[in-house]
Amino acid sequence: MQDGNSVPDPICGRCKKQIDMAVRTEVVYQDKMWFHTACHREGADQLFRATRLAEVLTEVKRGVDIIPSPPPAPVVVVP
Repeated sequence: MQDGNSVPDPICGRCKKQIDMAVRTEVVYQDKMWFHTACHREGADQLFRATRLAEVLTEVKRGVDIIPSPPPAPVVVVP
């Protein structure tokens, strides 16, 4: 017996593939979107790595402080 109106199988918010009713125990529902468990984990890992990289890049001063220019070569005058 079914309660309410029938709802079509949800679509994964990451891979855009349809999620079968039979494997609905292996899905995640977050922010009004359905995800395969593996897709949700991959997205969470990607967000973690991007956040960590952004923190590192904002802490480091970029430019001449990191890679100094080589000293100028001495000028040799040949008579």
